[in-house]
Amino acid sequence: MSQKVEFFFDVVSPYSYIAAIQVARSDALKDAEWRPFFLGGVFKASGNQAPISVPAKGRYMAQDLKRLFAYYDTPYTFPAVFPTNSLMAMRALAAAEPSQVKALALALFSAYWSKGKNIGDAAVLADILPADLLAQASDEAVKEKLKAATDEAVARGAFGAPSIFVGDDLYFGEDRVFLVEHALKG
Repeated sequence: MSQKVEFFFDVVSPYSYIAAIQVARSDALKDAEWRPFFLGGVFKASGNQAPISVPAKGRYMAQDLKRLFAYYDTPYTFPAVFPTNSLMAMRALAAAEPSQVKALALALFSAYWSKGKNIGDAAVLADILPADLLAQASDEAVKEKLKAATDEAVARGAFGAPSIFVGDDLYFGEDRVFLVEHALKG
């Protein structure tokens, strides 16, 4: 991979999970940098809103997710608590070493979107994430790190999740991963 690829995501986003599945399976994207950000902060800063807040989009999303998870052969259970507050989970990911983020994020995605566990619950997070990362999630430096990543993504044009950058070029949505792979060929 000659160009830098950054995969900005929030585990509360089902479309981030669909993108994460593709990025994790892609040989072309094996060196992508997994960048946690806070989707609530992205929405606030960009003036965007969650698709589920629009009734027609919410109904469509329910069917769309079933199709996508089936297509990617990934177990799917719509969580009982949606959306949940992903702030603590995302802070813990921000505290992790870059080499740990992918595996930890995939574990959180699976817990929430495949098993329906509420990742906004501290007890659930304690079963998934290392205790040291959860402890660090309350540190001011880690809070600032997540905020800075969120602000950076917005400044670069992000308005939702997932947001993937190839250099300075933004690709939004799980349905653009193939274009990211194509951009890397050129």
